[in-house]
Amino acid sequence: MKINEDCSVKKTLQKYKQGERNFQDLNLTGAYLKKVSLNRANFQRAKLAESELEQSELLSCNFSEADLNHANLLGAVLIESVFSGANLTGSILVEADLSGAILSHASLREADLTKATLINSSMVQAQLFRATLKKANLTGATLSGAMLSQANLSGAVLTRAILTDANLSRAILKKAKLIRAYLHKANLKGANLQQADLRLVELRSANLEGANLEGANLEGANLAGANLTGANLTGANLLHADLSKANLEQAHLTHANLTGCNLLHANLRDANLYKANLSKAGLLLSYLTGANLSKANLKGANLIGATLNEANLVATSLEETIMPNGTLGTAW
Repeated sequence: MKINEDCSVKKTLQKYKQGERNFQDLNLTGAYLKKVSLNRANFQRAKLAESELEQSELLSCNFSEADLNHANLLGAVLIESVFSGANLTGSILVEADLSGAILSHASLREADLTKATLINSSMVQAQLFRATLKKANLTGATLSGAMLSQANLSGAVLTRAILTDANLSRAILKKAKLIRAYLHKANLKGANLQQADLRLVELRSANLEGANLEGANLEGANLAGANLTGANLTGANLLHADLSKANLEQAHLTHANLTGCNLLHANLRDANLYKANLSKAGLLLSYLTGANLSKANLKGANLIGATLNEANLVATSLEETIMPNGTLGTAW
């Protein structure tokens, strides 16, 4: 039976003990439900704004379209619960367990998910603007089309997460783990990815304009067609990365490791590659006009068809390098 929306907390808990599970449209705004167990209950469209649900057990519950704005769910167990279209704006989900939860189209703007567990959760097109996800575990999570602009994901684990078309502009991903994450066409403009682990990440056609990737590990990453204009890749590890047709104009690659990189048709105009390691890199038909290659290591690199007009090659190592005209030489 459906509970009347003005039902008290006491009556709700009593009805639950009696076997009632349908609490849709219930009004429990500001209710105190700390450490309660309401597993498999239906709270669709329920009003739970500013409610106290700290450390509660809410496994496999239905919170679709529910109002949970500024609710306290600290340490709550929400495994496989459904929050589709729910309003969780400003809610506290610190250390909450949302493994397998469905949060598609949910609003989590400015929500605090610090150290939350979101393994294999679905957050398709969720609104996470300025949300805090520091050290959260998002392994295998699906965030396609999600809005994560200015979100804080410092130290978060996003291994194998799917972020196709996600908006991460100006997001903080410092020291985050994104091993084998899928970010095809994602927007990371101005994002902070310092020392992030991006090994084998998929970033084809992604926008990384002005992003900070200093000291990031991008070994084996796919950045084909990515926009890295003005990006900071100082000291980054790009061993065997695919940067074919990528735009690296005015990018900072000082001391970067680009060994064995594929830079076919890449745009490196005015890029700073001072002391960068480009040994055995494929730079065929690349555009290096005005690039700073001073003291860079190009040993064994292939520069056939590359444009080097006004490039700085002072003290550049060109041993066994295949030059633009196809000749092999030790100096330019």
